[in-house]
Amino acid sequence: MRVDEDAAAARGPHLRNSAEDRAPAGPARPYRAVLFDLDGTLLDSGELILTAFQATVRAHLHREIPREEVFDMWSRPIRERFHVLATDRDELLTQDYLHRYLALHDRYARLFPGIPDLLETLKRSGYAMGIVTSKRRSTAMAAVVRFRLDRWCPIVIVDEDVRRHKPDPESVRLAAARLDVPPAASLMVGDSPLDIAAGQAAGAGTAAALWGTVDARQLLAAAPDLRLARPEDLLSFCRPR
Repeated sequence: MRVDEDAAAARGPHLRNSAEDRAPAGPARPYRAVLFDLDGTLLDSGELILTAFQATVRAHLHREIPREEVFDMWSRPIRERFHVLATDRDELLTQDYLHRYLALHDRYARLFPGIPDLLETLKRSGYAMGIVTSKRRSTAMAAVVRFRLDRWCPIVIVDEDVRRHKPDPESVRLAAARLDVPPAASLMVGDSPLDIAAGQAAGAGTAAALWGTVDARQLLAAAPDLRLARPEDLLSFCRPR
């Protein structure tokens, strides 16, 4: 997702301009792996999600749903979002949404500026990487294939891989295990408080991806270890190993 003007203002100028102000309070951990959320962190998919979701609600529930409501707690699995709107039709709406999303994916989805360079630098610097998302496998893999994210992130944890989703730590722990790295030596990077909570509960380090968050104030209130205004800011904390 893209940050709106209010969210951008919440970062404060120090988050945009001073690496010193972004530094953690204590010594940086010796991270060995970096785990990324997908939507709003690697993938700029806000308009794709909005278009597909609104079209699905319009077709089946005959109502308009505002942008803010669509993005509210978007990090939760898609069926949970539709369950709130139509308890007895959540699976029907989910399947229709997935169809629309995939049909529109290549037209709307793109990586955030700086993401390919960041991932390539981290790979060359010796970091293991993975993706931890609550998206369904079909929609997550659409991005992985389209942008060849598996060049950098061989591990992709999706909705179907876990029983308990963010903020539960299960997905973060599973990704770390598949990378053969302890959670404590991993850094979870995300644009949602749910990403931060999942990383914290797993014992991992956490970083706020402020370039893509819908609500910067809410994200920072989750007390991430690191605050990143731009993708390349992560390199200040992940030196070559």
